[in-house]
Amino acid sequence: MPYGDGEAPGTGAGTDATDEAERTVAALRRAAATDPAGWLPELAYALLALGSLLAGDPDRHEESIGVLGEAAGIYRGLAGGETDTPLVGLAVASHRQALSLGVVGRREEARTVALEAVGLWRRIVERRIEGARAELATALVSLGNQLAETGRHHEALDRITEAVEIRRSLVDPASGAGRKELASALGDLGIKLGEMGRQTEALDALRAAVGTYRESGAVGLGSVEGARGTGELAEHAAVAFAAARTLTGLGRTREAQPYFEEVAALRADLTAREPRAVEFLDHLLAGHGYRVTREGGIRREGAEGVDPLGEIDRLNARGLALAESGRVGLAADGLAEAVTLGRAAAADGGIGSVVALARTLHNLGLVRAWAGRRAEALEAADEAVHLCRRHLFAAPDAVRPLLAEAADSLGSRLAVLGRHRDAVAPATEAVALYRQLAHTDPDAYEGELARALNNLGVRLTDSDRHEEALAVTEQAVDLQRRLHRRDPETHFAGLVHALSNLALRLARVERSDEVVRPTAEAVRLLRSLDRVHPSNDVAALAESLAWLAWYLRKRGHREAARDTARAAEDLRRRAPKPGR
Repeated sequence: MPYGDGEAPGTGAGTDATDEAERTVAALRRAAATDPAGWLPELAYALLALGSLLAGDPDRHEESIGVLGEAAGIYRGLAGGETDTPLVGLAVASHRQALSLGVVGRREEARTVALEAVGLWRRIVERRIEGARAELATALVSLGNQLAETGRHHEALDRITEAVEIRRSLVDPASGAGRKELASALGDLGIKLGEMGRQTEALDALRAAVGTYRESGAVGLGSVEGARGTGELAEHAAVAFAAARTLTGLGRTREAQPYFEEVAALRADLTAREPRAVEFLDHLLAGHGYRVTREGGIRREGAEGVDPLGEIDRLNARGLALAESGRVGLAADGLAEAVTLGRAAAADGGIGSVVALARTLHNLGLVRAWAGRRAEALEAADEAVHLCRRHLFAAPDAVRPLLAEAADSLGSRLAVLGRHRDAVAPATEAVALYRQLAHTDPDAYEGELARALNNLGVRLTDSDRHEEALAVTEQAVDLQRRLHRRDPETHFAGLVHALSNLALRLARVERSDEVVRPTAEAVRLLRSLDRVHPSNDVAALAESLAWLAWYLRKRGHREAARDTARAAEDLRRRAPKPGR
């Protein structure tokens, strides 16, 4: 559901109930100490109840993790006989513990426990126990949230999609029972698709979710029946807000307005019922830059008089600065927000807005790649290239440099995912564009041409076009050497990569005696390396050097092999980790 992990606002248990549950657990612990067989099942159930109450208190999530873990441990022992009740208890305890672990940010542990819960519920479903399929759907969404938080976005999407299909099959067409649960799962699916940049698909899921919430309440806009709980109303509002933001991001602001109005109406109903639930909704609005007006409407913060292109530029600069400092996760979030603004601005048709959107998509692809989010990086890079191609002839001076950069990046993104032959075309396109640019402005673009030539050499090698790759790489090295003599600091990394690639190309075509010189030159340069930039693919460079060390040793160049192996090991130690 849109809350992610944890409970809806206003559902936390009171102190009296928690105190009573703690007394019950203490008494049952004493009883179980003297008669385990007689009292352990009751103790496990009491621990489960206490852990669930503690999870509803924001200050006691850590305690809930321990209590639920204790319950799971007892149920795990009792479930050895494969009877149904302990197995269900273990599944419930694991699921709730995963939620609490997620709330306190212990995501890897949460993912492991959530995965166990899903496996348990699958076993319970096989036993045809009533209600098990609904619990499996809930556990799948929880697992999806934890997978997403640990960077496994496509796995998360698969789990949430499965949950939606289960929820859909459980809706009673006559009574409508199960609709609100389906709406919640559809909302999760839409939000996840939006986070992955699949905006059109996200909109379809979010619209279906909002429609299902309306059917669940059997209400029209601005009229909410008393039977609907505040949690469901808050979820409905959150999903309607997500639909409005997605439409805005696609430039369809007129279509977004009714959804904003629906959010405002739902918020008014929540205010009348439970002010704490409104706190959640207002926090969600503020987190995305929206506020509630004095009249009760929903408006983007500072929307009046703000230059959207200036804001996009600011978000791009901040995102790249965060990435430069290694905070690539935060950088990706800020650039995703800039993409949303860019889509809305580009809908007006101005070429400046289109270029701003394309550049932001390109930057988002780069940062996602640095964060190890490879498939999402490809999506952003591919959209940037297609956007530039469509507008190249309308504004060649503005678009050609960006298209060259984006095409080169697209080749890299395809290659990382193993699509080597597909990667050759955009890499070749990038070289052709940079040749045009360097012809008219060599100072600005010769460095970019050298980098693109080096990348094209790699793409050709990966496609088994070795002689072509060698010729292109030799051009890259010649150009990089000239640039390095002119400005050593700026062109250090480019020359090192080009030299190591030249050595690899020479080895590939069996010119083994010529491999030593470029390898040794690269190793000498690396001895002066002070800092590793997150965009610098040092892991690949380290692998190249390690292979060259093996090759040189095999060919009898032992001293060069030893120096090269040391350089590779040093790079491995210093390589930035994904997501940092």
